[in-house]
Amino acid sequence: MADSTLITDLDEGAQDTALTEFAHFYLRHYKTNDLEILSDFRVDYSMNDINTYLFENRFFSPDQLIAGVLRNKRQLFLNILKTVGIAYNADGSLKDTTWEDWYAQRYAQIKQGL
Repeated sequence: MADSTLITDLDEGAQDTALTEFAHFYLRHYKTNDLEILSDFRVDYSMNDINTYLFENRFFSPDQLIAGVLRNKRQLFLNILKTVGIAYNADGSLKDTTWEDWYAQRYAQIKQGL
């Protein structure tokens, strides 16, 4: 595969792996209310719909939330990942990084205010 394999280049099994990893990352940051790095990518509609699902089902266990959000909001997660445009390995794992490292790098690039 090419150096910059995107989510749309992955087969279904690899996409499932990528989506599951991202959903776990997303849920962790949703629970701590710090998804603002993702909102830099013009994915507000997708995030709002996913967040509504997570809020309405907040009493589910984390495993139930992940399974349900992936079943019901898969396309919205794909939209986010297409927009972010991060590179993947053929197996669906992130290429040369993790979601937490990616987030930390993006956060470090934010200019400090007054």
